Amino acid sequence: MNAADSSSMSVEENSLEGIERESVAIVSDGSVTSPQVIPVVEERVKVEGHKEVSATVKIHKHVQEQIEVVDLPLQSEEVEIERVAVNQFVEEAVPIRYEGDTMIISLFEEVLVVEKRLMLREEVHVRKLHKEVHAPQKVLLRKEEVDIERLPFHDEGSRQTDSTQ
Repeated sequence: MNAADSSSMSVEENSLEGIERESVAIVSDGSVTSPQVIPVVEERVKVEGHKEVSATVKIHKHVQEQIEVVDLPLQSEEVEIERVAVNQFVEEAVPIRYEGDTMIISLFEEVLVVEKRLMLREEVHVRKLHKEVHAPQKVLLRKEEVDIERLPFHDEGSRQTDSTQ
């Protein structure tokens, strides 16, 4: 290219500012052909939803009551007390002692004689008795249940549902 060609080319480039360089074709005689525009298309999907009533639901809640008998053994302890008269002289005090299930508590009394002696007056025998008694009790138990009924939606403005379903 000569100097004249380069100056005309720069003028032509300045006049095509908004067009990309690759889209301009320069012919060998220096003239510019019209740009070829290739459209690029992009498709986009826009999804929208809306609420539509298709049916209604009825929920019925009710409570069932039933009485059950609970029969568990109840344990209790009773104490049986027996007083046993002994009336014997002893040398020293006897501490509390156990014979099997029986606890023996000795009660003493000082008695004045020519000399002072210790007399075992009586013993208290305490015995534990174990008993098991059945005492059935009536207990009221409640249980909740739910019934669900689906009803088709009927709206005068909307289409009717198929009755064969």
